[in-house]
Amino acid sequence: MKKIKADPRLSGINTSFFSHKHALVEPGAEIGERTKIWAFAHILAGANIGADCNICDHVFIENDVIVGDRVTIKCGVQLWDGVRVADDVFIGPNATFTNDIFPRSKQYPEKFLQTHIQAGASIGANATILAGLTIGKKAMVGAGAVVTKDVPAYAIVVGNPARVIRYEEH
Repeated sequence: MKKIKADPRLSGINTSFFSHKHALVEPGAEIGERTKIWAFAHILAGANIGADCNICDHVFIENDVIVGDRVTIKCGVQLWDGVRVADDVFIGPNATFTNDIFPRSKQYPEKFLQTHIQAGASIGANATILAGLTIGKKAMVGAGAVVTKDVPAYAIVVGNPARVIRYEEH
């Protein structure tokens, strides 16, 4: 997969990815081929986004974030430092991620916890994913769920706190 460093002077013109004229892709972000970045999205310099992704309106992606190939991130999602998203993941509108389990104003950990969303997982609209967790392969997090512990592969979780209601067939 070919990735190029973003150059705002080329946004939407003669690049291997599409960036809406009202998106902000900071120089130094790495964006894969055929990825689409829509209006009012903001991608910081160290972000690494795969090929064939769809980054919808009003998405914010911080520096230390890795997004795989063929990922859809719907409107209103913020991916903070330490979030790792594997291939073929769907993140629904306004899903919320955290990266600090003890946040305080102007007090930062030496390193943020990593949250892993494994291949093929889906996160429903308005779900909240606490820091340092893993959402397993092809797991599904229901809309509005609050995930406070790891989600096993193929599990479907709902509620607050999220609990497994069944498993998908492999």
